[in-house]
This record gives sequence, structure tokens and C-alpha cells, in this order.
Amino acid sequence: MNAKDLRMEDIHVGDMASFSRTWTDEDVENFSTLSGDTNPLHLDDEYAKTTSFGKRLVHGMLLGSLCSQLVGMHIPGKRCLYLSQTLSFKKPVFIGDTITVTGTVTALSVSTKIVSIGITMTKERGEEVVVGEARARVL
Repeated sequence: MNAKDLRMEDIHVGDMASFSRTWTDEDVENFSTLSGDTNPLHLDDEYAKTTSFGKRLVHGMLLGSLCSQLVGMHIPGKRCLYLSQTLSFKKPVFIGDTITVTGTVTALSVSTKIVSIGITMTKERGEEVVVGEARARVL
């Protein structure tokens, strides 16, 4: 997939983009290696069974990395300079879950070329698991 090439004048409040991703064991293991987060809640089946979750979780920041795909590939795309994000993790995400990420432009400033994007991540049945906001400058 090529990154969209949106200019500031192409972006409007209410614009939306979405995509889905199914998390694999390999994704979690690779992220653990890259991030250094080797917490057994993400990597050890036996340990995870002893927790209230009952099985291994996808790292919250691995979910957060989907925001980078949203901003860098969809809205605004290749002209993006990622400035900030806030995230709230509402429900656990497990290996094998398919997550749909939806971004909606909630505000924009023509003078600063900054776009605010509301983010919602949902499981297959529409259950919200992550909500937040990203801010990016359009170059």
C-alpha cells in the first residue's frame, strides 16, 4: 500500500480512514524483541493463564503503533510529521483478535497545518478497546 499524499487543503473535519489487523504470536514476539518489553503477560502462556485475563495479551504500545500507520499512511499520509498521541486502553486485546482502527479528523488549523485525529480501535463485534487522539503537522 502506498501512503496517501494529502495536502492541508485536501483534509476536512469529519474525514475518516480505517483498516484492520489481526494480531499473531509472531507480531507479539517481534515487538517484544524490538521494544525490550518481555513481560510474561505477553510471552508466557502458563503465566498468562494465572492472571485474570487467562491468556497472553498484545502489548498496548503494539496497538498504539497502529496509530503510526493511520497517520503516516492514511491521514494525512506521506506529508505527515507525527507530533503526539494520547491513548486509553479500555479492554484487553489477545493474540488472534482482529482490530479495526478508525481515524476521524476532529480539528485542523490551517495556520499551523496541524490536524487532530480521533482514534477508535474496536474488536470484531464492535467492542471498543482503545480510544485516543493523534496530532500531526501536514508538511
